[in-house]
Amino acid sequence: MRSAGTSAVVQQDAFWWQGSHMTIRARAEDTGGSLGLVEGRFYKGFGPPLHVHSREDEAFYVLEGQIRFRQGEDEFVGGPGTWVWGPRGVVHAFRVESESARALVFVTPGGFERMFEEGGVSVSESPEPPEQAYDPEAAVALSQRYGFEVVGPPL
Repeated sequence: MRSAGTSAVVQQDAFWWQGSHMTIRARAEDTGGSLGLVEGRFYKGFGPPLHVHSREDEAFYVLEGQIRFRQGEDEFVGGPGTWVWGPRGVVHAFRVESESARALVFVTPGGFERMFEEGGVSVSESPEPPEQAYDPEAAVALSQRYGFEVVGPPL
């Protein structure tokens, strides 16, 4: 994929992260640091613990399935076409309620997308997802490096 107005080629890598399939569509280095974009393919019940980002804003655009979101004190279910904006400093979490779901995850500024690479397993090394339920301790282990804090249990 080429970025408009540049000759940069965007590298797209896929990783198994906590049992879900995460494809990095744009990295901070592809966007002058402005944003990172990840396409997530999630299984039923997948979702991180309640957490808060200190460095970046995060947004979700639901492509398929039903996802329960918590943003601050608000909790709601979003389906295809739902846009969820999560400014830094606001606690949030989500959980997939349908059999599966697919969403675009935007972070700005970019850099957070690297967590899926660092904490995941490359799909090129393991074409099938590792047997794994979500492991909050693994997320906590990466939290300082990626500027977020786990503040509660999953939804």
